[in-house]
Amino acid sequence: MADVSFDEQMKLAMAASLKDHKEEKPKETLQPLSGLVDLFDKAAEIKHRLSEHWVATETDFWYYNCKDEIDRGWGCTYRVIQTIFDNLKRQKRLHLDVPMPTLRNIQETLANLPGYDNTIVGSKRWLEPPDTNRFFRTYSIDGYDSTYETKTFQQKSVVISILTHHFQTLQTPIMTDDKMKTMAVMGIGKDKEGNYYVLIFDPHIYVRVSPKYEDFRIGKHPKVGWKPFDEHFKKKKWMIYFPLRSSAHVDGSPTHRDRPDTDASVCGEGCRFCVVS
Repeated sequence: MADVSFDEQMKLAMAASLKDHKEEKPKETLQPLSGLVDLFDKAAEIKHRLSEHWVATETDFWYYNCKDEIDRGWGCTYRVIQTIFDNLKRQKRLHLDVPMPTLRNIQETLANLPGYDNTIVGSKRWLEPPDTNRFFRTYSIDGYDSTYETKTFQQKSVVISILTHHFQTLQTPIMTDDKMKTMAVMGIGKDKEGNYYVLIFDPHIYVRVSPKYEDFRIGKHPKVGWKPFDEHFKKKKWMIYFPLRSSAHVDGSPTHRDRPDTDASVCGEGCRFCVVS
């Protein structure tokens, strides 16, 4: 059987995701859930034996079909946007009286920007980290998005370095997208053996009634929680959006490509150009 191209895989995945799952429609208005960052922060050492870890500040977790907007199969990026949005409000990076955007609001905002038009409004169009960056810039929120590989040890080290620095400093959720699914990374940690883990808030949960805090405590929704770094990132190419970060470099110094005496091939600092070269 001939190999299916990536573009063909994308078309098939989108077609499958947009089917009407009538049996999955909620019985009630699904509500976002708060307190999960604190839950998994406390579980990091006790349950997962992480010797050190860093997490985002608290936020609501938004997932498929929240607030009567039925978006199963296409709205994962929108839901991560809402998760990030709530975090930024709690950090007072956004005014507290700024309303949470609905999925349609997000589309209406993008429709007014160059490169978009009104056909996006009311559609089931997939969004990606670059769209997210443009959306948040309309709120004067700076951000950085780029593409990262996680196939080699060196490439993984770069992503680990950037994630660690981000959660040690800015403490916002990070958006990751492998072109099929978008999820929020909420933290990073490692055990005594040096194995790294990431805290994942995956909006691809399918429920008909609002999940409870206890559901996540007992692991009823395994897509949300601490995951081995390799289990989440695998050996893929990822698009990643970092709110509040203007550069991927961890210390703000020039990229290694800007330093004539440095070999970019051995960079482990997360330089923007070293990462994508």
